[in-house]
Amino acid sequence: MRRFLLSLCIPAAAVVFALIARPGSLGIQLKASAEAYSRALSEGNSSDARGMMVPELAQSVSAEFLARLAGTAVPDDFRFSGIDEGGFLMNGTAGQAGTRVIWFSVSNNGILVAGDTALDNILGSAAILCRENAAVNPDGFCPVSGVQYLYDSDTGIVVCSEGHLGDGIVINSNSCSLSRDSVSTELREYLEAGYDFPETLEELFTLSGGMYGRRGGYRCPDNGYKYYELRDGSIYCPFHEESAEAAVER
Repeated sequence: MRRFLLSLCIPAAAVVFALIARPGSLGIQLKASAEAYSRALSEGNSSDARGMMVPELAQSVSAEFLARLAGTAVPDDFRFSGIDEGGFLMNGTAGQAGTRVIWFSVSNNGILVAGDTALDNILGSAAILCRENAAVNPDGFCPVSGVQYLYDSDTGIVVCSEGHLGDGIVINSNSCSLSRDSVSTELREYLEAGYDFPETLEELFTLSGGMYGRRGGYRCPDNGYKYYELRDGSIYCPFHEESAEAAVER
């Protein structure tokens, strides 16, 4: 059975590649689209590049966010390299930037970008950027998609419709304040046990052999990307930019 399916796939793939390779064919159009799109991004014409995307992708990234790709090297050797669940693949290399893959959707709507590894690279920071922005601007807009946040001032919960904040984050610092007080109490107990004042909160765990503290330190309950710090003998949260009462005077 496997041999039979393989015998079907090989001719089908050959037909696709033959169609792609014809002069003036889909392959030529894909190459031209890849070059035009990547050049628009590199030259800072992010609105033009966004207009070359499938609607779903365009809605998830704003022109301002795409502007981060200005100056990105433009591959000069785009070539068709197959089809997968993401669409038609065009590969290119751009010096030290390495290989870049752009996926295209081909339909009655035209040839549109469905994915881009260069874009994926900067989307890796989307959740962090969104969290940091939501904390100071809950009535504002997601810095990645440009879509306005859903903010409930009664509960303090901010939701990003693009999912960057998960089920939402609480921007008031009540839970963080309680957590900082708890860590401050543990620091006080650690010092009362005879240990020297630590350089970092992680040292509570390492220097006490696990009797105090937490491996790796303490995260803010409202933003797991931010760790508490020791500042002037107190527990400081870089997310809320607030400190607990000093555990001791240094």
